[in-house]
Amino acid sequence: MFQTLKLKPDRSIGGWIVPLSMLAIVGVSLLVLGYRGGLLVLAGLILLYALYSLFVFIRTGNTEHLVLCAFQVFLGTMAWLLPSYVGTVRSEPPQGVAAYVMGLVFFGVLIIFLAVTKRLKWRGREILELAAEPVEETGNGYTPRPRPVGRVEFSKKEILAFARFCARHLIAVCYVGPRQVTFVPVRMGEEYMFMFRAGGAHPDSTWISFDFDGDVSVHIAQRDYLNYQEPLAFDKLCESLGRLFIEFAELHQRGEGVRIIDRINALRLSFLA
Repeated sequence: MFQTLKLKPDRSIGGWIVPLSMLAIVGVSLLVLGYRGGLLVLAGLILLYALYSLFVFIRTGNTEHLVLCAFQVFLGTMAWLLPSYVGTVRSEPPQGVAAYVMGLVFFGVLIIFLAVTKRLKWRGREILELAAEPVEETGNGYTPRPRPVGRVEFSKKEILAFARFCARHLIAVCYVGPRQVTFVPVRMGEEYMFMFRAGGAHPDSTWISFDFDGDVSVHIAQRDYLNYQEPLAFDKLCESLGRLFIEFAELHQRGEGVRIIDRINALRLSFLA
């Protein structure tokens, strides 16, 4: 069945900033330092990014980022060792080349699989689409004030378990405070700023807060609201986003977390969006 999406087409270049910056740095290094120096710089950048992937794994529990970290360590090590073979003449292939090729093929196929199955994808765009799905009214304009959307009967333990689920599946970055958990849906290319942010309830980010006493409140950032193709009724949109996370929490409480992933995947958005 054809589904009309309510967000504007994704034209963000945020996800390309880091790889393009790395490419530019390596290009300059090759010109200034030569092949050996450029490859060493490349190795250092890849290994540095591997540390970031490791941090994402620690921060979210997403095991696919641990696989990505291992792949980056493998590539970084290859780039680090390669300068010793540059400019040398050998009568036979360097020792271990077969193992390197097999490792490259193995990791390459694995990373492509993880990317295509969206296990490395931040799901913020899908969350914003699902929130807008039932909202047909337009009109009442944007307001920066958080909106209460109801109460839930979850225990603190259940809310924390749901937060771990959302973080592990990249549905949201979760910030645990002394009185609440704040869920921040993150779109692809925007995850870098949220990984190192100390708190979640920022006025420039969309968030859903579950207080441990049961209150649920929602804030939608203006930039996210303006990213919809039509000026949707803001109160209805906030309520829909809050109800969506309450529904997800209920599914998780019943042990049906796979249905959350199925519903998100049903939108069939690109793994790059």
